[in-house]
Amino acid sequence: MKSFERRRAPRVPVQVPVQQHAGGETHHGVTSNLSLSGLYMERPIADFVRQRAAVELVIPLPDGAAPLRAEGEIVYDCFDAGNHGTAVRFTRMSGEDRGRLSAFLAS
Repeated sequence: MKSFERRRAPRVPVQVPVQQHAGGETHHGVTSNLSLSGLYMERPIADFVRQRAAVELVIPLPDGAAPLRAEGEIVYDCFDAGNHGTAVRFTRMSGEDRGRLSAFLAS
């Protein structure tokens, strides 16, 4: 049986902080994996109602430079015993930030 793979780029397991801005609220989380096409992040469950699938992300990398900024689309939500997991597909990122992300993932 063939498995269906939705991911557009290989994921790298990393733990970096991320801020998700949606609907005028900011949510802090940590990535568990990151790729050139998106990320998966987890954060504590909090009460909020997301009105749209579009989010803005701020992702500081350990290189000490300005954080990466990206726009994305929520493609998956998962809730467990205290965490809210969210998969985000990047929809917009500057060429400079994409280059920095590529270098970070290759290191």
